[in-house]
Amino acid sequence: MTGLLFNLATVAYAVGVLSSGVFFIYRKKPFFDAALVAICAGFGLHTGFLIARGIATGQCPLIDLRDSLAFFAWTVSLCFFISYFRYRVQALGLFLLPWVALLMLGTFLVRSSPIPQALRSSWMYFHVLCLALAYGMFFVTFVAGLLYLFQERELKSRKPRTFYYRLPSLDLLDDLFYKFLIAGFGFMTLGLMAGMIWAEQKWIDWHTDAKVIAALLTWCIYLVLIYLRMSVGWRGRRAAFINVAGFVSVIFTLVSASFLGGLHKF
Repeated sequence: MTGLLFNLATVAYAVGVLSSGVFFIYRKKPFFDAALVAICAGFGLHTGFLIARGIATGQCPLIDLRDSLAFFAWTVSLCFFISYFRYRVQALGLFLLPWVALLMLGTFLVRSSPIPQALRSSWMYFHVLCLALAYGMFFVTFVAGLLYLFQERELKSRKPRTFYYRLPSLDLLDDLFYKFLIAGFGFMTLGLMAGMIWAEQKWIDWHTDAKVIAALLTWCIYLVLIYLRMSVGWRGRRAAFINVAGFVSVIFTLVSASFLGGLHKF
């Protein structure tokens, strides 16, 4: 049952991506309507998969790398819906949802590496949940920042290409970027605090773990970005470049456990 829900969700997301691409090129509303229906179906099936997975295992579906990748894909999909219903940015799905489908497919390429039973606790689940939500939101800020840089370059060229008119305005992208940045930073702060409480109970040398250090570095980058925006008004192009560095640090944090070792399995 869980496998069927997962496969159907992946197919629905793929249909949504294709329909979004056709809409972006031809600007025919029926294609966007079809994309939205497919994405809604994919999200519903995806949610059903996570629930069914939790029931089947008797655990929160966050205990190994495969489940965490699937949940991270779910958070990116959730962020798409939040951004769409808040800003009505139709083009954003084309840049977010392919990664949802790729993350879903990526679960087939990784080994299951469950966390030892002795290390599991409610703090651990809250830690992973908050960080997955934070990284999903940071991914939205990353995409919004890249789109901002593209739009700004097109505007300065004085001969903007067709894509310029199909993407959101600079002001809208900047507002979307900032709101998701603040929300993501809040979730990351909660996640790190929960992780520290959990680690103090279960793990003596947690502060020397490579992934912990990488996560704290990522947190500091986003803290600096928020500080510069609030204190000296850094936004737009400069903020987008710092945000790229922040998301590179997010990616490093996510994969560091694979090649640097430590107690973190994912």
